[in-house]
Order: sequence, then structure tokens, then C-alpha cells
Amino acid sequence: MVAKKRKTATESEATTAVATTSKANEEVNFPRGGASALTPVEYREISNKVASDLFSTSEQKSEDEPAKKKLKADKKKKTKSTAATAAAQSKDKKKRVVINELSFKKLTVGTLLLGSISRINDLELVVALPHQLVGTVAITDISETMSAYVEKVANQNEDEEETLSLPDLHSLFHVGQWVRCRITTLQDRTNKLVKKRIELSMKPEVVNADLHKLDVVPGTALSASVDSVEDHGYVLSLGVKGLTGFCKSVDAKSFIESRGGNELMPGQIVECVVRAKPGSKRTVEVELKDTGLENDSITEPFSRITSVTPGQLVTGTIEEVVSTGLTVKLMGLYETTVDASHLPLSGDINKQYSVGAKINYRILYCILNTEQKTIAGSVLPHILSLSSPVLNKGEASAYPGITFPTGSFLDVRVVRITHSGVNVSIPALQNVTGFVHISRLADEHIKSVSGSSGKFQIGSEHRARVLGYNPTDAIFQLTLQPSILNEKYMSIDDVQVGSMVVCTALKLVASGLLVNVTKKIVGLVPTHHLSDVHLTHPETKFKSGMNLKARVLLAEDGERRRVILTLKNSLTKTDLPIITSLEQAKVGEATHGVIVSIKKAGCIIGFFNNVTAFAPASEMTETTTQALDTIFRIGQTVKVNFIDVNLEAKKLIVSCINTKRTTKKKEVVAPSTDVLKPGEKTTAQVKECKRTQVNITLPNGMEGRVHLTEMFKSIDEIKNRKHPTRSLHLTELEVRVLGLRDVKLHTYLPISNTSRVKQTIDCSLLEESHAPRFVSTRNQLRVSIGGHLSGIIRKQHTSSNIATANSFEKHFIIGEAIEVAALFVNVAKSIIELIHVDSPSTPTTLDYDTIEGKVVQGCVRTIDPVRGLLVQLTSQLAGKVCLTDLSDKYIENPTQHFKEGDVLQCAVVGVDANKKRIALSLRHSLVSPETATTVENKEIKTTDDLKADDVVYGYVENISDSGVFLQYGRHVNARVKIANLSDAFIKEWKSIFTTGQLVKSKLLSVEADKKVEASLKQSVVEGTPVAAKKSKKTKVVSEQVTKEAEDNDSDEDEIMKEAEKDDSEEDDSEEDEDEDEEEVEVEDEDEEMEDASEEETPVLAVSGFDWTGQAAAKLEAESDSEEEAEEQKSKKKNKKSAVEDKTAELSTTAPQVASDYERLLVGSPNSSYLWINYMAYQLQLSEIAKAREIGERALKTISFREEQEKLNVWVAMLNLENNFGSEDTLNELFKRALAYCEPKKIYLQLIKIYERSDKHDKADALWIEATKKFSQSSKVWTLYGLFCLQRNEVEKARELFQKSLKSLPKHKHIKTISKFALMEFKHGEPERGRTIFEGLMSSHPKRVDLWSVYLDMEIRADDQGLIRRLFERVTSLKFSSKKMKFFFKKWLQYERENGSEDDVERVKEKALSYVENKSTSSL
Repeated sequence: MVAKKRKTATESEATTAVATTSKANEEVNFPRGGASALTPVEYREISNKVASDLFSTSEQKSEDEPAKKKLKADKKKKTKSTAATAAAQSKDKKKRVVINELSFKKLTVGTLLLGSISRINDLELVVALPHQLVGTVAITDISETMSAYVEKVANQNEDEEETLSLPDLHSLFHVGQWVRCRITTLQDRTNKLVKKRIELSMKPEVVNADLHKLDVVPGTALSASVDSVEDHGYVLSLGVKGLTGFCKSVDAKSFIESRGGNELMPGQIVECVVRAKPGSKRTVEVELKDTGLENDSITEPFSRITSVTPGQLVTGTIEEVVSTGLTVKLMGLYETTVDASHLPLSGDINKQYSVGAKINYRILYCILNTEQKTIAGSVLPHILSLSSPVLNKGEASAYPGITFPTGSFLDVRVVRITHSGVNVSIPALQNVTGFVHISRLADEHIKSVSGSSGKFQIGSEHRARVLGYNPTDAIFQLTLQPSILNEKYMSIDDVQVGSMVVCTALKLVASGLLVNVTKKIVGLVPTHHLSDVHLTHPETKFKSGMNLKARVLLAEDGERRRVILTLKNSLTKTDLPIITSLEQAKVGEATHGVIVSIKKAGCIIGFFNNVTAFAPASEMTETTTQALDTIFRIGQTVKVNFIDVNLEAKKLIVSCINTKRTTKKKEVVAPSTDVLKPGEKTTAQVKECKRTQVNITLPNGMEGRVHLTEMFKSIDEIKNRKHPTRSLHLTELEVRVLGLRDVKLHTYLPISNTSRVKQTIDCSLLEESHAPRFVSTRNQLRVSIGGHLSGIIRKQHTSSNIATANSFEKHFIIGEAIEVAALFVNVAKSIIELIHVDSPSTPTTLDYDTIEGKVVQGCVRTIDPVRGLLVQLTSQLAGKVCLTDLSDKYIENPTQHFKEGDVLQCAVVGVDANKKRIALSLRHSLVSPETATTVENKEIKTTDDLKADDVVYGYVENISDSGVFLQYGRHVNARVKIANLSDAFIKEWKSIFTTGQLVKSKLLSVEADKKVEASLKQSVVEGTPVAAKKSKKTKVVSEQVTKEAEDNDSDEDEIMKEAEKDDSEEDDSEEDEDEDEEEVEVEDEDEEMEDASEEETPVLAVSGFDWTGQAAAKLEAESDSEEEAEEQKSKKKNKKSAVEDKTAELSTTAPQVASDYERLLVGSPNSSYLWINYMAYQLQLSEIAKAREIGERALKTISFREEQEKLNVWVAMLNLENNFGSEDTLNELFKRALAYCEPKKIYLQLIKIYERSDKHDKADALWIEATKKFSQSSKVWTLYGLFCLQRNEVEKARELFQKSLKSLPKHKHIKTISKFALMEFKHGEPERGRTIFEGLMSSHPKRVDLWSVYLDMEIRADDQGLIRRLFERVTSLKFSSKKMKFFFKKWLQYERENGSEDDVERVKEKALSYVENKSTSSL
């Protein structure tokens, strides 16, 4: 009924519009009679007179009448009078030539316009009209045939079997399509809520109602609708009274192909050109065309002005050229205009066009129902050809509105100034222009614009942003306002669902909170998304103008145009995946959702972008409840897991619980019919085809199934192995009954009927079951080998291709048919282990008897840096890979490149069936001997492969009291005696070796009983003499294996060598712009983040000390080197006294009693280490007072020059008072320490003591005091920020960052900013740290140290895409060759450790390219 009423109203308005324009026809229409009695000449004269009357004014008539009375005057007077009259007429005519742009105020109901479709909605078309106007065409105003069909759809009953659907406008029309239309309704803006609206009609009966049959001549372009499809062509409705169009199928073929090959549908609007005069016929032959219309022009004059319709290509004579456009006489009869905006911007109008010249143009719009009639045209190329503008020569035509959507940036040049704005050209594009309204030139108000001076004078260039595109005018609506140029979002399409946005609160409404995402985009936060808890008074929390951080739930830029956001902390701060589409949902994945509806059977859970899922009541809670709304509420955030994802049905099932429910006793639902006997054959109806089975209905009414394993005799019969059931297109199947089985009955009451089951019949399509195997689950590769029998394929057996096996989840789908072989069967445990036979070389049996010598695949189970890898081959077989068998080339820490779960190819090199041991090797020379290259470290199988004096690499296998044992092979070991470990004397030699360490050794002897002796001495291995140097303290010299870095760096060294030569002069003269600023250290970016190494002080504790005394002696010797030198001098003087000093043992034995400490302190009175250990000794005896006395003694005894030693004692005493004293004693000691030591160090040490003792409140208070006292110290600010970040006080740390920059001097800003960025990377949000670094690098792009720190942080974050882009970016900057070498080396090292060989080669190529460019530029 609604559609019918709308249709009636529309037809009434259209009829009124047509009737208004038809008044000019009333005098020439005859009710009956033959053809006109006038001759063609008389007809032309009358037509000229009519046109003259239509376009004349009252003043002209008054001037013409007295001309007759002047005939009696003399000839001279007559001449003067005639000349004066002509001059007056000419002057009046020039005054009358006013060409204005079309505006909404000038439009009238009945106006005809040529437009272009700019957007297609479900129920309407949005049409771009001339001069940047926009109208809409409802689906009922497209054609009469379509209106009738829409009315039929609206009136259909729900009970009808065949349901009709509305026509799809997207398939009938396309954006950029040219259409003719007539205005049926004009709705002016009466208030802020009602917008201006132009309603149009495209019906040919409305658009062409005033076109007379006589004016339908060859070349006339018309819009028509398809009435019907006939055998040989299409019957078209032209809208001309008494005339119908017909297009042959042959002539329409090219038109259909240009539209994508879609056949024409009844009701569809098409563009056609008349090919012959209709004469007295009722049918005229036409041709469908949408291209090449620039050649179809009308040469014959129209019989009446109302026959002039938009879209007609005509020829006229220029009568007047003014700055606002042209006045053109159409066919010598009608005055028309061409506005300046529809003239090309290529040159000056006065120079380009001249009076009297002929011009081809296309009618743009006609306003014929007003006193002053207006016909306007256009000479723009795209309108002449009725096509989309070609943006660039040589490129395919594309719709500019799609190529440059709203929000795009363009560089423009001012070419014309008008009273309403500025016309601009776009140098980068052709055939399109731009227009900037005067209100869009700047944020402030501009009254007028000058073309000769000022910011927007002709020729000035600007950066503009696209607000829209009008395809009819081929004009971009642009803005130059800085506020909009800096806007992040220009349209709702730019707002990404799931992203975080900062918005401003506007006001609270009944549905929620309105917020401003931008000045033009308003969003809504629904009531139940304001907070995780229900807010009874939200007005107290949200104030107008406050800034909020929200996450986008929904962004629709269609007809509804809305943005929905959430302020729930559970959604804005979630770490779980954000689901914005059905495809993102994965079974087993957890995420957060919001309850949007509560029903008896369960709850509807909502996610982002209107994605919803169903949570059954049994999956909502483990407790039994009759009403879910008593436990849950709408708007509550819940954490759910996806348990079923059906993309075809667009259904998601989720669960809020993870526990398994106990199974109740099954209640069998007995069938109502007799059960078929096993072995019986029958015909069944196919009910449903699933991935792993076909559900059927048997003749007795029972349901059954045919499993995939019972469908095909062999895998060769399956055409589509990925989807085997797709090949079944039958409705009936001949099946063989196998037997009955019980299946769970899925009812609508899952809580009370969890144990109900029903019976189903298993059937087969085979005479005997010997079918291929099918994958039936995704969680693990479980393969069905029968209707009720399945086996498991382990990861390493899923494919013979290593890459496929490591990511087997991506290469197999449920229901896929594969060929397998059984490796192991355990009947007792019902376990079948299978292997995928995907190549002829795949082994089908793996046991101790047959495995030796084979190359098999295994999965890494455990990794031991000393012993190697343990690799799982099958459930019964596992093998070991020694360190020497991991590669053909020995490297340091060879196990670091392996991960547990990796699938590897292994060569079986040894089997001991009795001990159930298998030796494996990963050497490329054994796994793939056909592609192996030179082996750098050969395999040593037995001692026969060794001989004395050989230099051999090996790994440290064991460290014992008798020496170090090396591993050369699986069964070959060597011993290195203590005397052969080093050329230097090493007292604690065990500390310089670690198990698994790679060493280079030389064989001393190889005995027959497999005993091998080796040496690690550098003089023996390298053959170099030992330097003769005697010293009491000898440095440890241990030979390490030569790193690969020297070889690896040789390539880039050669590449950069030439660049260094070319850039030597540049290095000498180059001065860094930030040279005077404080450098950020590259070596250790975390320096001073945890504890300052230079201020590290032993922490006083009661237990856990090294009582051997060696550490004390070591510290004493290092800190008291001067006294030791003096002692040695005195010993040289007293060589004659050979008295043995027993107290010397105290330096190597642990002190046992207080007297031992006293003796040690006599020799080293300045050693804080001894004093602190002495205090700890007293604390172990609970002698707190004595510990204090010892501390006071230490402060008095230690020399005033030893500031660090005194500081250590002060810190130890602070620890003592913190643990065993009171707050008063601690404060008193703290004040004393401030007087004797550097205050900042004491503050920092006491803060650390508070932190270690979990007194965070006191630490925070002391931090605040320290920042006030040492506000000029970058170290204090950064350490305080680290303290806040470690306690998850992120906002507080960021406030400190801002405060520090206000307090610190400018030369410390870079250091502080970089350290706060590092802390964000490590303890806060890496993205924020990245943003801080980006701001720092934009201000200081020449700081190599900052770039290096930035790169190190990104490498730690381990985002390879970001890291590579950052390397690309830094190597594209202009640095000296030495600095570029540093960056290329760093990049190359990263790619060698984390990338592939191709990545390494790419870096080398870039470095080589840099060198070549430098060489070329130097020439």
C-alpha cells in the first residue's frame, strides 16, 4: 500500500510538471484533421516569430510600434532615427546578457536536467546534477515497468510459494552512468533538521512527455526503458506520444557486451539514438549506445521549443562572448547559454571564442515553465561524449570519484575567480577541475577574493583536500581550510572498526552519549557501553567537552551513516583478538563480547561490526538455572571461546565455560519403524551433503549416513580430493546397510536433555570396505579410516615436504582424501599411528630393523645445549643428535637455531636395538648428499679418522678434576690435561670453560685403545712461542674459535672501501648539526634503567655470603694496588729474612671468627668489602649493636680519599637500619650520609633499598622529594619514570616525562626523551615508544646514535616488517660513508641472524648500489 500511494503521488507530481511545460503546445495541437496546410517556408517564418515573441520583452515591442509612424519623415531624419534605435537596441541587448550559474533557487518543478549517477542505494539512485546540485530518484520513479514490479512485490502475500524480491539497482545501473531526468519535487530547507532535497523522475513518459513525434529525427538521443524482450530484439518505451522504439538483438549486442554481458531486463533505462524518421509509423528503429555519442548530432530544427531536451547534441552560432560564458543561437531560433564553468579552462574566453562562430554543444538543462525561459549547454569533452573524464592520457577511463575519494589530497592552481569561489586546475590530472567555495578558502571569514593580488590570485598554487566529486561538471569540491587539511577522518569510511579514537563528549541522550569523533563525524556510545558497570547517574561522570578514549564498534557510511563506539575498559584495554568479521573467528580462540540479548535457550553475544554469536544456556554457566537473566544482564562483557564456526550458514557458537560436563546415563529414543537388517541393500534419499558424510533417509523413515570412507573404492576415483562430496549430485543412492549406532539428540533444551540419544543407520556405497582415508578434524591430523575407526598422523608424518609439515594446519582441510600407511598399531590402547604417503620415497615401515641408513623425518622434542637434540620419530622410536652431527660446520652454541616442535630431516647413522638407541645426524652431506658442498668439519666416526698433530675442532663435553674432555664425534672423545689447557698459569681453570663450548685443539697422541690426548695451548695449536713474562697475577688466556663474523664482514668491507675513499674529504669537513648535544650511548641502551653500574653497592644481608675469603682477597688486591706495590718493594729490601708468615693463609681461607676479620682489616683497612662482611658476620650472631659499631669504625678508618669505599659502607648501614632499626634511626643516618656523601647518590641508594624491601610508598615519597631537589638531573627523572612503569603506573610515568622536559635544560632533552622512549618499549606500550622516537628522529635526523638505539629497540620488539622498513629508511638518508657502513653492517648482521639468503643478498645489493652512486657522484 505504501508503494502504491507513493507511486500515485509521484505520478501526480510528474503529471503536474509535464502539464506546466505543455502550455506552449496548446495553440498548435489540433484535435482532428490531416497534416499542416502551411508550406515549409511559412512554417519556418511562423516558428521564428514564435521564438522572437517568447524571448522578447515589452520594451522591444514599444520600440517597434512607433517605427511605422516615422516612414513619412525625411530620409536624413529617418537614417538618424534608425541608427539611434539600433544603438539603443544593441545597448539594451548587452545589458540583457546575464549568464548565471544554476542554483537551487532557480529550479522549478518540471525542469529537465542531464545528470550522472554518483551513488547507488538499495531503494534509490543519487544523481549528480549540473553546477554541483544533487538529486535522488526513487526506485518507483525509474520506469513504469519497474514501478509495476515494485508494487507487485509490495502486495505479495507471505503464503505464496514463489517470493519476489526487489530489483537490484547495482546490477541495472553503474556509477558514472548518464541519465535524463525531470524534477518532480523541491523541498526547501525550512529548519536545521530538514535539508534541501530534489526529487527526480527518470521515467521516459515523464522526461520525454513534451517531445513531439515530428522532432524525433535521425541523430536524436533519447532515454528509453525496456518494455519487453522479444525473439529478435527489444521493445522500448520512448515516452513520446504515439511512438515506440525497437532495437534489434544484433544492434544491441555491442551495448550488452559493454555492460559486462548482462542481458537487458524489463524496466531498465538505456540510452538510444534514432536511426530513421518514423513518419506515420508508430515504431521507430533505434540503436543502443553508451559511447561514441559525440558524433550523433541533430541538424534539423525543432518544430517547437519544448522539444529541446537535455542530452541532445546540437550546433549553434555564438552571439555574445562575456566573462561569465557564451550566448549561443540554437538553429537560428532559440537563445541558449553556455556557462563559464562548462567551458574548458585552457585559455581566455574572449580569445578562444568569437562572435559568429559555429559551436557544437550538448543541452545540459531546460527551464521552460517560467516567464524567462532558460536553455543551457556545455562544451566540456566528457559531456560531449557522455563518458567519464580520462584523468591521464594513455590510461583507461576511471571514475574520478573512486580514484580520489573524499579526504584525498591534491595540488591545485588557481585559474579563475568568481563571486562564489575559486576555480582551480589540477596539474596532475587532465579533463577534471576543482572548485573551492569562498567559505572553504580559510578557517576565518573571507569577504571577497582578488584575482590579481593576495594569497589566492590567479596562478597561485595550493594544497587542497577533496570534499566530493560531481561527475556531471567533472569538478572536485575542494577545501583549503587548514583545520580540515589536518583532520584525521574526513568520512565515516576512514574510521576503522576496532581502532581506538579520541573523541569529545557532546551530550547525553536517551540512547547513550553523543560524541564528536571529528567536527563533522558524530558518534554514539550506547548506554550499556558507557562503562563495564551499570551507571545510574551517567551525567555525573561525563561532562560536555571532556576528551574520551573509545574503541569503534561499528562504522557505516551507507544510508544510515553512523559510528558506534564503546567506553568499556574490558573492550578498550583488551589484549584478546578483536573480531570484526566472521572469517576472523577461529575455533578455540578466546575474545571478549557483550551480551546483547538474553533468551531461554541462551544468549546472543555481540562483537565488533555487528558480528554476533549464540551462546547456548549450557555454555553460559556450569550451574543449573531456570532463568539466565538472573545471572547475566544485557550489556555485560563476557569472555568467550568459539566452539563452532560455520561460515556457510554464517553462524557462530561460543562458550563462556571451559569445564567438561559429566555425562548422564543415555536415554535411547527408539525408532517408530522396523530397523533394516545389516547387509541389506536399499534405495535412500539424499538429505544433506556434509564434509565427511552424506545424510540420507531410508525407506522405513529412519535417518542414516554414508561416511566418506564408504563411498569410494580407491583414491583415484575421487575427482576433488579437497572436497570429495562435491562430486555427488544424486538425489538417490543405492546403499548397503552396515548397522545401527547411537548419536546424541540435539534438542532445544540443552540443560535438561543433555543425555538423550537417537538411533541412526550406517550405510555404504561399496560391496567391501577398502576405501581411501579422510581427514576429519582440524585440531590435530586425525584421519578416518572407517566409519568408526580413526588414526593419528603425527606432525612429522603429515608431509614429505618439511615446510608443509611445519605448518600442516594450513594445508589440510576437513573431509580431504589422502593416502596413508599404518606405522604402529596398539590394540590394547586403541591407537593407530599413520603416515601420509604423498611421494614414492615415503617410508611405510619404521622399526629398529629397517630404519638404519634411511633419511627420515622427526620432530624435535627436547633441546640440550650440551648433549644435542632428542628427536621423536614415531611414538615408539626416538633418536639423539650429538652436537657434532648438527651441521657440517661447527659453530658456537649450535642448538640455538632449533625450536621444540620443529620438523627436521635426519639421517639414521646408528641403531642399537638391544638398548633401543638410535643415532641421528643433521649433516647436509648425509641428509642430502646429492646437493652437499665441501664439508668444513668432517665427520669423525672412530679414532682411525684421527692422527697425532691434527688440529681438530670439538665441543667441551665434561669438566672434571683431571682435566677437560672434548667431543670430536658420537663415539670419539679426547682428554686435555690441566697442564695442556693454557700457556698461562690459571688457578681457577674450571671457570674459563663451559660444557658445550666450541674449542680448537691439537692432538698429542692417539692410542690403540681409543685414548686420545689433546692440547688447548695456543703455542701448541697455533705453533707460536709464548711471551716470557712473569707476574704474580696472570691474566687468563684461552683460545676461542675464530668467529664467522670476520668472513661475513669481508663482503661489506670491500663494498664500502671505495665509498670511504670517495668520501674522505666529506668526513673531514662534515659537522653534525647536533654535535654539541649530549650523546646517547649505543652500547647499552638500558644503562641506568635498572641500577647504575658505577654505583653498584653490596647489599647487606644476614646469609648468602662467600665465606671462602677469595672474593675479599680479590677485591682487596684490586682496590689497594698502591699498597701492594709498596709491600713488594719492602719484600725486596728484606730478602735476607726468610721467616715464614703463617698469616698469609688468611688471604685464601675463609674467616671463621672475629679475630680473622680483624687480621684481614689490618692489612686492608680501606676495603669496604671486608667491613661489610664483618658487619654481616655480627648480624648472623644477632649482634646488631656490634654491627653498627663496626660500621662506625669503618667510616672513621677508611681514608677520606676512598669516596666510593665510604659510600659502600654508608649504604650498608642504611640497609642495616632499614631491616633491623626504626624509622627514626634510619632518618637520622640518612641525614648524616647526606652531609658526608654526594646527596644524589644517597637519595638513589635509599630509594633502591626501599624498593627491594617492598616499601613502595616510602620510595615514591622519596622520589618526589628527589625530583624537587635534583630537578636538573636527567637520571633522577628517568629512574623515577622507570619506577612508575614497573608498578604499572603508566599515566604517572608519562606525566613525569612532560614535567621533566619543563625542568631540565635543553641540552639534556634528547637524552631524557630517548630513555623514556626506551622505557616505553620495555615496560609500557611499544607503539608509544615508537611514536616518541619518530618525533625525536624527525627533529634530529643526523644522530647516528639515536638511529642505532631505535633500531636496537625495534629488533628487540621482533617485528620484522617494521625493522626492515626502518633499515630501508635510515639507509636512504644522507650520511657519510663511515656511518652508512655502520648501518649496512648492522642490517646485514640482522638479516643473517633472522632473514633468509635472499634478504642477505638484497642488503648487499643495496650497499653496492650505494657505493656505485657515491662513485658516480664523485666523478
